[in-house]
Amino acid sequence: MAIKSKSEIISHILTPAIKFWLRSQLQDVVDLKIEINAGDKQILTGKIDQVSLQTNKAIYQGIHVSKAVVNTEKIAINLGGILRGKPLKLLQPIFVNGELVLTLEDLKTSLDSRLLHQGLIDLLHLLLEYQKIEEYKQILAQYEFNWQDIILLDNQFILQGILSNNQGKKSNLILISSLTLKDDHTLLFNPIKIEGISDLETLIINNFEVDLGKDVELQQLILNSDKLSCVGKIKVISE
Repeated sequence: MAIKSKSEIISHILTPAIKFWLRSQLQDVVDLKIEINAGDKQILTGKIDQVSLQTNKAIYQGIHVSKAVVNTEKIAINLGGILRGKPLKLLQPIFVNGELVLTLEDLKTSLDSRLLHQGLIDLLHLLLEYQKIEEYKQILAQYEFNWQDIILLDNQFILQGILSNNQGKKSNLILISSLTLKDDHTLLFNPIKIEGISDLETLIINNFEVDLGKDVELQQLILNSDKLSCVGKIKVISE
């Protein structure tokens, strides 16, 4: 098929290629809308001025998202490869700006995902290390974690789980914490309370920070009784 105009390149090549690439990264995506802006000369060299995406549902590695509105600028892609039937590839890193909304139901469902399941265990490791708990790795290693529920409040969450030790004895784990932004790349948990680890007394930890790294910049994080929403940008590198 001969491509005669910029609109044909966008509608027949770039939009399907971007959709295919996104679907290869996500387990599911619903009501995906894409808008591409590119100049005549730039598009022929694989340069795109701006791409805007919106979806009402997406699942990434088991993490459910009810709303995503994102855009990115100054994108370089392998247009020649796409014309030869190859998948879209980013030729240089890009920063994606936008808003993500996870409802309470999204978070409850996402507790079963490997990504969030392990992420919460890793958070416990960091918290016990921060408290200078001796042999904290051995303490946590004896348990199997089963996350049961999460409750959201204004700037606060309550996480509930069940711990099973090597002898099959079970206990209820409860983690209660506020969650706010200290700055654009640092989450602040203050205070955070952990109870239910039988080897330890109830812990109350103040001013615990998680550095998200230089590739993340959050302008806003809102936590209330029905959702978690954040606005910011993140660096994306093509594999």
